[in-house]
Amino acid sequence: MIFIERRMEKTFIIKAMAGRLSKEEVGTIAQGNDGDHSLISRMTGMVILLLFLILSGILDSQAQDTLLVKGVILSGTNEPVPNVSVGIEGSYDIPFLTNEKGEFQVNATSPDDWLILAPSSLYKNKRLQLNHRRFLKIYLTDNDLASLDDEHTILAQKKLRKNIVSSFFDLPMGDISETTAMTVDQYFQGRVPGLFVSNRSGDPASGAVTLLRGVRSLNANNQPLFVVDGVMLPPHSLFESNLDGFSYNPLLGINPFDISQTTIIRDPSITAAYGSKASNGLIIIETLDPSATRTSIEINIRSGYSLTPPNMIPQMNSGQHKTLINEVLFTSGIYGEHMTDKYPNLFLTPEDDRYVDYQHNTDWQKLIFENSFFRNIDVKVMGGDEIARYGLSLDYINSDGIIKTTNYDGFNLRFVSLLNIFTWLKMNATVSLNNYTSNLKESGKVKETSPILTSLGKSPLLGPYQYDLEGKRLTTLTEVDELGVSNPLAIINNFNGTHRNYNFVLSLGLHADLARNLKLNSLFGLTYNVLKEQLYLPNRGMEHYYNNEAINVSKMSNNNLNAFYNNTYLNYDKNFGKNHKLTSTTGINILNNVFEYDWALAKNAHANDEYRTISDGENNLREIGGSNRIWNWISLYEHLSFSYKDKYLISGSLSLDGSSNIGKNASNTLKIGQNPFGLFYGAGMAWRVSSEPFLHGTAWLEELKLRITYGRSGNDDIGESSARKYYRSVKFRETVGLYPAIVSNDELTYEFVNQSNLGIDASILGNRIRTSIDLFRSMTDNLLIYSPLKPYMGYEFRPENGGKIRNQGWEINTFYRIIDNRAFKWDFQASLASSSNEIVSINGEKLVTDVEGAQIVNQIGYAANSFYGYLFDGVYSTEEQAREAGLVNDKLIPFRAGDAIFRDISGPDNSPDGVINDYDKTIIGSSAPDFHGGLMTSLTYKRWTLSAFAQFVYGNELFNYVRYKNERMSSLVNQSTYVLNRWQYEGQETDVPRALWADPIGNSAFSTRWIEYGSYLRIKNLALKYKVPEKFLAFKNAEFYISANNLFVFSKYLGYDPEFGYSYSQVDQGIDYGLTPQARQFVIGLKVGL
Repeated sequence: MIFIERRMEKTFIIKAMAGRLSKEEVGTIAQGNDGDHSLISRMTGMVILLLFLILSGILDSQAQDTLLVKGVILSGTNEPVPNVSVGIEGSYDIPFLTNEKGEFQVNATSPDDWLILAPSSLYKNKRLQLNHRRFLKIYLTDNDLASLDDEHTILAQKKLRKNIVSSFFDLPMGDISETTAMTVDQYFQGRVPGLFVSNRSGDPASGAVTLLRGVRSLNANNQPLFVVDGVMLPPHSLFESNLDGFSYNPLLGINPFDISQTTIIRDPSITAAYGSKASNGLIIIETLDPSATRTSIEINIRSGYSLTPPNMIPQMNSGQHKTLINEVLFTSGIYGEHMTDKYPNLFLTPEDDRYVDYQHNTDWQKLIFENSFFRNIDVKVMGGDEIARYGLSLDYINSDGIIKTTNYDGFNLRFVSLLNIFTWLKMNATVSLNNYTSNLKESGKVKETSPILTSLGKSPLLGPYQYDLEGKRLTTLTEVDELGVSNPLAIINNFNGTHRNYNFVLSLGLHADLARNLKLNSLFGLTYNVLKEQLYLPNRGMEHYYNNEAINVSKMSNNNLNAFYNNTYLNYDKNFGKNHKLTSTTGINILNNVFEYDWALAKNAHANDEYRTISDGENNLREIGGSNRIWNWISLYEHLSFSYKDKYLISGSLSLDGSSNIGKNASNTLKIGQNPFGLFYGAGMAWRVSSEPFLHGTAWLEELKLRITYGRSGNDDIGESSARKYYRSVKFRETVGLYPAIVSNDELTYEFVNQSNLGIDASILGNRIRTSIDLFRSMTDNLLIYSPLKPYMGYEFRPENGGKIRNQGWEINTFYRIIDNRAFKWDFQASLASSSNEIVSINGEKLVTDVEGAQIVNQIGYAANSFYGYLFDGVYSTEEQAREAGLVNDKLIPFRAGDAIFRDISGPDNSPDGVINDYDKTIIGSSAPDFHGGLMTSLTYKRWTLSAFAQFVYGNELFNYVRYKNERMSSLVNQSTYVLNRWQYEGQETDVPRALWADPIGNSAFSTRWIEYGSYLRIKNLALKYKVPEKFLAFKNAEFYISANNLFVFSKYLGYDPEFGYSYSQVDQGIDYGLTPQARQFVIGLKVGL
């Protein structure tokens, strides 16, 4: 009986608090329960009655001011959505559930109240302001679509997507397992508007070169800043290498499957908070999110198969090559017995012992390429409780390259944890370990050890193996003969280029709630990153090295980086009433780097190639060297965000940077305690037009927002020692001395980037259709350049700030869910961007840089790092035509029939002078594309999903260095079949010059002859996946998928692949130095959950 009475008392109390007691219930309280007149029962009844009277008075007074708000909730297809919980934020009223027609009604206390919508799992939650509306038509966003209420963490502030003022893009990572991207930058390609991504090569884990909104520096870093779980990654170009064509990619330390969210920031209203580190953009990566309290295990197993290039470069056969050899030797000036003595194997008869060695028709390209496999397994474990949560992932991948004996073998381990120490104090920790070993080959810049270049140049007359006196093939590789090209199989089998990387990152964060709206955070990060490299250049079957000084070479190097990072900040978040919200982050960044690079080289170990270490070789030919570098960075920053009525938004950032890279007398800086500091800032405003009263009738318009931002950021990647005096040691006989290493410049300062952005965001029908358009313009001042010095100075250049470069362009991204049914969905997405750059000023008006096989120029009024050479107009078909032209080269040798026609543009007096020399060189192309982007579509039917992705580049020019080496006809190496069209007789009309020993006339000089259009369309990915409807064996869920990658490439480029990136340096972009082409790959995988 007592139990029943207490239950009734609780019921009365609940109703009293809600103001819903009836008169009969009030009377019952006053009299007691069932006539019970005990003291306790009557006192309880009086308390409940008093509570009822107080609350009734309050609620009655409020009821006079309540607003009845009605509305209807619809899906993106205009279908009503029932059973949606609709309530007023902060109200004690029980939320209203929409009926079958999607209708609801709630009581609001203010026309500026906020509605909270909580639909079923098919749709995303929503929060919106009434904005003086009494009737609302609301569209919900499907759970698998991006929503305006999606949350992003930027500079320690949790921001809703719709309230971000800066130009940004967030990229879902759910489909990355269906691609062959081993690093996240490869997955960005074509998917992120404004981000131009070029895969460096087809080697496993080679990574990509990324440019966000064009080229902003000539010699400093152009890569965006990557921040992973709050810790900044080191720059891509930090580690040095002796292996030509290799560049270390720090993104290998991040397992792409661990990434939970990626946000790309493109303008300085946010990046300015990172001062001199994020002038090229900011990419924020968040990995495992330890928010789940229920233990889960996810396993992803996949395997793939890669195919050799479908289109090999067509090379001459043995008969054609022998004819070319005769033509070249005829022009060499070597006659009679001298030729027989120098090239005896070209005149063998069947009676000679080596005759069989020259009776082949070898396709050397087929001997260096092979189909290959890769294997990958990824395991994730998430779990914990309300006090401690964790996430653990382990990823292992083994991938063979399509060039024989190249491979990658590595693993990634990541552990994240979150510990609630007290209600006001939390701690998080992250441990990341990446360890890998790779074996790679060198690029075409090194003619002795490049498998691609030697496979093209090696004569098909020869075979890979030697023969005995009886004509039987041996297993011994053939040696280099007088034709002088390394045996490609000797490179494949005996050349060794091994990298071993050990990358350990530890971060520890503390989060303290100092007050209701004030929080203190501190993140500490430690990085230990070591890259060890070992190279061996063999003797057997190889050309000699270092101008024939060495028969074999051993090289070793060691890169060692120790870094400490701390970011401590206060976060203030306050709502002022219902219409004002202010968020402030005030903090300090500290970064300390200690870097050591050591290398050693030994030559001429035993000729049998069995002794391959640095300890072997001749003592007098052994070399060692290295460098030690320390650089520091400190930054005080502030990031502020303010919103009014959810439609007027303001955001701004400010930072004060100190960097050890800049000179003590750096210009355009503030002096604090005799130390120069850079001031960087950014601000932006946004107006949500769709929230204005005059658009209240357009409920289908989910979002219409105008944005404008402006700011200044910086780049301190000007060299750790360019502004400092330091010395190098030199050995002379038995004495060691010191000499100044460079001509330092203590006025060297930051590169400053001023950028403005104008953007518009629009979405309709619950984000079923959305688009973003941005226009941008930036100016980089104080460009780092290397000014040439006079020869008598003893140094080649001096680092200076001496130029300006302007970038401008636009970006557009569009998404459209074309069909949105419960059983069938069809999505389409497109991204397109265009950017152009121009040198506005530069010291000397023109700066020419020599690169292998070409020249690069930076000239006022033209694009940065443009190709600089002659204009090629064909070939003189007759002697008469050549005489009429009357041109000579820079050695005063006249051009003859069969020679190249180069346009005589200018001379010392700015008019044609009949001499083809440097005065006639001009800009002949740029590697920067006019447009780039991607097209994506996916069709989902029940549990099946078919998706396709195409990526394209248009309007760029490329220097085909491989073709330049493969069509010169100036030596005895094999050439492409295109030279079968070479000039051979008087009157022949052709665009291929004559074969000429050593090319004294300069027919193969760098010109438009070697420049090709780099535009292409690549069918990047085609995938099919199936989700198992119920539990699969012992698993909670399962998904099968298959995909094809790099299926087709449509391009007019004559090389293997129009996409490559020799290094991260901007000077090398657009030059095809013969790296491994990208392979056509097929993947099959299984993803299961426990």
